[in-house]
Amino acid sequence: MQTSAMSRATTPWNAPVVTVPTREMPLMLHAVHRTPRLARTARLAVVGLLATLLSVPLVDGAAAGNTGSKVRSHHGAKKQQRSGSVRATLASLPAIAQPGRGPAAPEDLGTVLATFTPADPGQPVTLERRTARGWKAVDRAREDAWGSALFSPGRGTFRARSTSGSRTWLTGTVTTQRWTPEFEDTFSGTALDTNVWNDQVREHESVYAPRTCARTDPAARRVEGGVLHLGVAWDPVRQVTPCSYTSRGVAGTSNYMLNSQVATEHTRFFRHGIVAARIKPQRAKGMHSGFWLVPAGTKYVDGSPAGGTEIDVMEFFGENGRQSETIGSHVHYYEPDWHKVTIGDTFPVARRSLAHGRSWWEEFHVFSVEWTAQEYVFRIDGRAYYRLPKAVSQVPQYLVLSNLTSDYELNELTPDEYGDTAQVDWVRVFDATSQISTRSTHGRRTSR
Repeated sequence: MQTSAMSRATTPWNAPVVTVPTREMPLMLHAVHRTPRLARTARLAVVGLLATLLSVPLVDGAAAGNTGSKVRSHHGAKKQQRSGSVRATLASLPAIAQPGRGPAAPEDLGTVLATFTPADPGQPVTLERRTARGWKAVDRAREDAWGSALFSPGRGTFRARSTSGSRTWLTGTVTTQRWTPEFEDTFSGTALDTNVWNDQVREHESVYAPRTCARTDPAARRVEGGVLHLGVAWDPVRQVTPCSYTSRGVAGTSNYMLNSQVATEHTRFFRHGIVAARIKPQRAKGMHSGFWLVPAGTKYVDGSPAGGTEIDVMEFFGENGRQSETIGSHVHYYEPDWHKVTIGDTFPVARRSLAHGRSWWEEFHVFSVEWTAQEYVFRIDGRAYYRLPKAVSQVPQYLVLSNLTSDYELNELTPDEYGDTAQVDWVRVFDATSQISTRSTHGRRTSR
């Protein structure tokens, strides 16, 4: 997810720069031929079946709390009884966990998230509040595939406990606070609030983030039913003219397209805090939706991520036919001569947040980044899946919501999919950070 209408300043920077190769884009499979969704879905299903028969691992990604290494993971954590040392974490967060199939008003009551690693899904977790007479149990939930249990207990000082077999593990304590958003848009009404958001002007870019066949236009998006729909559409101005493009050395043709890209480019800027959006991504492949932040003025400083980075909170590239689709989170900055440095990945572990038998395009989830002066922490519904303690921007940045058709994916887009949209229920920014208590413990034996 990148913009191209940018300016760059040059300044010496002597801190070490970690250069990670840019994420490889999908190979172009067909330059001109278009396959309708039904036929392509069947083709993708065959690919998934062959992969299964050949025992090809389809899910691979970075673990929560990891700074870039990959681990094998699946939709659900393997059921096992805990023993030995357990990492017990309790986090006080704003209301950034709200999965569901339909739109919903943002919640005001903060959340307390207890997480035990390794996970023991299904085990009961008890939340306790400190009182004048000691600790009192106030709520109970069960561990999910993350080893987490979510509570909304109100104000107070809390701890959580989990029991597995004959042992009990306790978290440390956190004291909850009142969370008041610095910025919020729930997309009520029938039109986008243009006092806050603007449609960014991006037309037929062929160099930086190549979208040779696309331009942004408000006709590709709409507000309806309390939701911002971000879509793509056939460009009515050039309906009879095919567009020629080249991606990764392969030539292709496409219809000229309209894309959605709205931003707080002129009105709202944020520096550190917790940035969150409740989103249901599109199903269609050949387009990618995203929620990201860009430095004020779209200005980067050569070799210095502190001078501004592109923070991709989430991006989604559509159905792949293998039921292994997942989200990506990245940070980009620039070195001299337009050398882009990309850090991040796609994260199969995030699929743990999907309801059983569901796909990303069937549910809303809250995607967030906690951006501090020291690091980024990327979360889905409060569960952290990626922590990046480097390349941290220290300047104000604005919000961007988009659904784009880049050259490298155009061969996957078919006209029957033009009506698909990514749906944004709400966006919130909190000028605050989480409170987290983490401890490693061998637990204590429970009495019988």
